[in-house]
Amino acid sequence: MTMRALVTFVLLFALAPWAAADTPITLFKSYAGYVNFTGTQETLRSRSNDKNPCAMLNSVTMTLSGIPSGATVLAAYLYWAGSGSTPDYTVTFDGVSFTAPTSRQYASSTVGYNYFAGAADVTTRVRSRGNNTYTASGLDVNNGAPFCAVQGVLGGFQLLVIYTTNNSKDTFRVLNVYEGFQYIRNSRVELTLANFLTPSPVGTGRVGHITWEGDATLGQDGENLAFNSVPMADSLNPAGNQFNSISNINNDQSSYGIDFDAYTIAEPTINSGQRSAKTVYESGSDLVLMNAEIIAAPNVPATDRAIAMTVDGALIESTTTSYRIIVSNNGPLPEPGPIVVNDLLPASLIVGTPGGTGWTCTKDGQKVSCTYDRSLTLAVGASLPPIVIPVTPVRGASGLISNSATVGGPLFDYYDANNTATVSVRTGAADFMPVFMFTDAVCAHNKPFGDPEQPCNPVSFDPSLANTDLRMYISYVVKNVPTAMSNADLTLPMKFALSCHNPTANAGVRATYNIRATTLTLPLCESSGAIPVQTSGTWSALNNIVFGANSPSTIPPTHPSGLGGEFLLRYQDVGRVELFVSDKDARLGSTGSFVSRPEKLVLLPSSMNGAKTPASAGDAAYVAAGAPFQLSVQARMVGLATPAPNFGRETEDQRVTVQLVATPAKIAGGGAMPAMVADRIRDDYFKPVDLRGAFDPFVGGAATGSSFAYDDVGILQLDAALTPRAGEKEGSYLGSGNVYAASVNVGRFFPDHFDVAVTGPMGCVDGAGCPDSGTAVPSQTIKTMAYSRQPFAVKVSAMGVANNVLRNYRLELAHNVTLSPYKAANGGSTQAQNLPATSTLNGTKILAAAAFEAGVGNTSVQYDFPTVFSASSTSSSWPLPVSVYLRASESLDDDGVTSKRAAAVEGGVRVVLGRAYIPSKQGAADQSLSVPVKAQFYGTFNTFNGWYDSTADSASKINAATQIKFSDPCTNLVGATSCNLTLKVDAATTGAYTAGISTVKLAAPGTGSNGSREMYTEGPPWLPSTRGVMTYGTVRSPTIYTYIREMY
Repeated sequence: MTMRALVTFVLLFALAPWAAADTPITLFKSYAGYVNFTGTQETLRSRSNDKNPCAMLNSVTMTLSGIPSGATVLAAYLYWAGSGSTPDYTVTFDGVSFTAPTSRQYASSTVGYNYFAGAADVTTRVRSRGNNTYTASGLDVNNGAPFCAVQGVLGGFQLLVIYTTNNSKDTFRVLNVYEGFQYIRNSRVELTLANFLTPSPVGTGRVGHITWEGDATLGQDGENLAFNSVPMADSLNPAGNQFNSISNINNDQSSYGIDFDAYTIAEPTINSGQRSAKTVYESGSDLVLMNAEIIAAPNVPATDRAIAMTVDGALIESTTTSYRIIVSNNGPLPEPGPIVVNDLLPASLIVGTPGGTGWTCTKDGQKVSCTYDRSLTLAVGASLPPIVIPVTPVRGASGLISNSATVGGPLFDYYDANNTATVSVRTGAADFMPVFMFTDAVCAHNKPFGDPEQPCNPVSFDPSLANTDLRMYISYVVKNVPTAMSNADLTLPMKFALSCHNPTANAGVRATYNIRATTLTLPLCESSGAIPVQTSGTWSALNNIVFGANSPSTIPPTHPSGLGGEFLLRYQDVGRVELFVSDKDARLGSTGSFVSRPEKLVLLPSSMNGAKTPASAGDAAYVAAGAPFQLSVQARMVGLATPAPNFGRETEDQRVTVQLVATPAKIAGGGAMPAMVADRIRDDYFKPVDLRGAFDPFVGGAATGSSFAYDDVGILQLDAALTPRAGEKEGSYLGSGNVYAASVNVGRFFPDHFDVAVTGPMGCVDGAGCPDSGTAVPSQTIKTMAYSRQPFAVKVSAMGVANNVLRNYRLELAHNVTLSPYKAANGGSTQAQNLPATSTLNGTKILAAAAFEAGVGNTSVQYDFPTVFSASSTSSSWPLPVSVYLRASESLDDDGVTSKRAAAVEGGVRVVLGRAYIPSKQGAADQSLSVPVKAQFYGTFNTFNGWYDSTADSASKINAATQIKFSDPCTNLVGATSCNLTLKVDAATTGAYTAGISTVKLAAPGTGSNGSREMYTEGPPWLPSTRGVMTYGTVRSPTIYTYIREMY
C-alpha cells in the first residue's frame, strides 16, 4: 500500500516459506523515508538459568515507549517462539487472537531439540494505541523433558515497530526487515544489504536483531554481531557475549531466552558512497535462534519507480496489436524526471511508431526509447499516461514471444525488482484460456478476483528465490472467475509440468512438487516456454487432487478429511519458468511465467588469499601488485552451497555477466587503511579503485577469472553485482532486480620489486672510468660520481609488475628497507674494496618505513674507502675509482621484496678518492690574495694513474669560517730574524666549489707583514687537502715605482 501523507512506502518481498527445518534469513519487507524502528519484548520464563530455568508464566505485559511524538506507525510485527515439537502458531495479543500465516510459521530441529516461531502483522492494534502496555498470552510451550534438563526451555514475545517521523530534517533511510528461523551454533550467518546508497554527510543508521535462546551463562563464547566488520557492543552486550538474555531495546536485563538489541551506526562504520554492507552473526557453543534482522541504512533521497506492460490482443502473424506500458511511482518521494523507458523488442515483431501523451519516443530498429516531459514531476502514487508500441508478428512467427521494457530516472531506486516488465505471449493458437488457476488462498465461489469478498488472488511468484517453497492452491475458473465444480468434495486426476522460458533449456535439474505428504519429482522442463503436449514425457503422472465441496479450490490443511494442504513448488535452479497443471481432459492451468532467481553471488578467492576481516597491514602476503590472481564467482540459491547450474545460460539479449567493485578494505573500527587513502578526502575513502580483469563466461552457474590484477599495495574489499545492460543504471537478473555478493577482502598485495636510483653529487669526468653498458639490461651505466665519504642521493621506489610506482607503499604498508653495495646491478658480489681493509657503506643503510611517501623513499648514503688522502703521506698509489651499485631489500620477516632481478634497476655511482689541492702562493702585504683550491680525485687517464681535476664538482663546499686553517708558528723568510704574518680569510669567500675550484680570498695581512704559513682545509671530509705555502715579503707592491735613468 502507499501512504501518501507519510511520504513513506512499504514493499512486500517474496515471503519466507514455512519450514519444518531451519529457514534461512531472507528479505521480507523494505521501507524508505524518514523511517526508524523501536520495539519491546517480554519472556514467559520467570527465573534465570541458575535459579529455575523451567519456571514459566502464562501471560506477559509489554511496555512500548519508543515511538517519538508526531511519528506515524507504518508496521508492527509480533514475533513469538517456544520449545516443543508441537508448534503453536496462534497467540493472543492485546486481547485479540492472531495466527501466523503459513508463510511466517517456522520450526527448527537441527540441533536435536525442537523449537518453533511465528510472526503476525499487528499494525492496526499498535497504530491505534501507540506507546502503551500490551498483553500477550496463549502460547503453549514444552517446559519439561527434554528441554528443562538442558536449560533449553523457551517462550516469549517480541514486538517490532517501524515508524516514520514525518520530519524531513531527520535522516532519510532505507529500512529492511529480514526474516527466517535459523540456528547459529559454532557457526556464523552473513547477511548482505545492497539496496541503498549512503549520502554525504552520512548521518546515522541502526541495526537490530530478534533472536532466541541466548544464555548469559555461556558468555564470552564467541557470540558476536559485526556490521561492516565493526563489532556491535554496549554496556549490556559486551564484546563476545552478544546473545546473553539481555535486551537493550527496552533496557531489560532479565529477558531470559530473548535478545532484542539495536545499535546506532555512523561513520566510519558506514561511509559515504557505500552501496552495500554486511552483517555477521556468530556463536560458539551457545545455541542461538535467529528470527529477524532489521537494518536502517542512511540513504540519498530515493523512490520506487515501477513499470507494467500488457499486450492488447493476441499475437497473430501479420496482424497488428500493441504493447501498453505504464510507469508509476510508489514513493516515498516524487520523481522529478526525466523518466526514460527502453524496450528492445524481439526480431519476430515489426515495430510501429511508438508514442504516448507527454512522451517523446524514438525508434532505432527494434529499440524503442521514450522520455517523459522533463518539465513534469511524477507524484507519489501517480501513474503516467501509457506508452503504446504497435507491433505486428512477422509471417511465420510461432511459439513464445517475450518482450521486456525497463524504466529509469534520476532518483535512487531502492527497489529494482519492478523496474523491468516482461510479457511472454504464445503466438496464435499456441496460447490457451486457463481453466485452472494457481491461487494464494482458497477462493470463494463466483466472486471475481479483486472483489472485496474474494479472499484469493492468482499467485504472483515473479520474482521468487530459487530453492524456496512456493505455496499455492489450485482453483477452477470460468471466464477468469473462481467457480465451484461440485456441492461435494470432488477428486480430479491431475498432472504437472514445468516449462523453461529463459534459459530455454534445462540444466539437468528437476523441480519438486509437494502434494500433501507426497513429493513429486517433476520431469525435466519443456524447452522454450512451450506448453507440453498431453503425451509429452514432460508431464508427471496423474495424481488425485481433491477440490472442496461448494469451493472452486483444493481443500485447505484444516479440512476434516486430513487430505488438505497447500501445494509447494520448489525449483533448485534459476531462470524464467512456468508451472502447468492439466486434468485428464486436457484442461490447463498455469502460474504464468516467473523468475526463479538466485539468492546471492558468492565470491571465492584463491586459497592463498591472506586477507582477513577486518583487514590489517599485518595480514599475510598474497600476490605482488600487478600480478594476476584468480577469483571465482558463483550464483547461489537459498540454503545451498552449490551454484545454480542454469545461471549464465540465458538468451543472448538477457545474458548475465558480473562486475566487480574494488574499494579499500576496512580495518578494525570500520575505517580505511590510512596508507590506501592518504591521497583522498574523507568522503572519497571508499570510492572504487581500479581493478583489472574480468570473469570468463559462466559454466554451471560459476565463472572464474585468472587475470585480475591490482596495481598497488594494500587490501581490497571486493563486491560484485550483475553488470548493467546498455542504457541501464543497474544490472538485473531477467528483470527481477540485481543480485549481489557479500563482500570479501582480498590481499595483501605487496611490491613486485624495488627500483633504486642513485645520483652522485657530480657528473662523471675523464679519468673516473664511469662504465657505459649501452642498451644492455640490466643497465650498468653510471653517469655520476661521488668522493669516498661524500653522501650521495638514493631514491628507492616500490614498483609493481607493470613497472608503476606503488603510491600506497607508505605508512603501515611500508617496511624498513636495507641498502647494500654491489659490484654490478643484479650482481652477486658485494662491493667491498680491500685496500687493505674493507670499504664500507655508511650513513642511512636502513631506509625506515616512515621515509616512504607515495611509494618513494629518499635518503643519502656514503661509501667509505679504508684509505683517505693525507698530505703527510709519502704514498704514490691511492685507491682507484670503483663502481658501487645499491640493492634495496625489505628487512627480515617482511615480504622478501628486493631490487635484484633480471631487469633490475639498481642505480650505481662511481666512487673516487678525493682531495683538495692548495697551491703555494706569494702575496703582497697590503693586498688580498686569491687562492684557487682545486677538487681532485685519484684516477686513470690514458693508462696513467694520478690526481685529476674534478671539473664537475660544483657541490662541495668549504666552510670558510671554520674549515680553512693556517699552520702555526709562522715560518721566517730566508735570512729574516723574525716572522710577522697573520692570515685571515676575507669575508667575501663563500667556500663553494664551481667546476671543481673554490676560490679562497685571503685578506691583506697589512704593511710590514712577512713570513710564510701553510694553508690547508679541514673539510669537507671527502676532500682532505694538500698544504700550500702562503709567502709574504718577497713581492713588491705595484705602488713602488722603478725610475728609468735614461731614455733613448
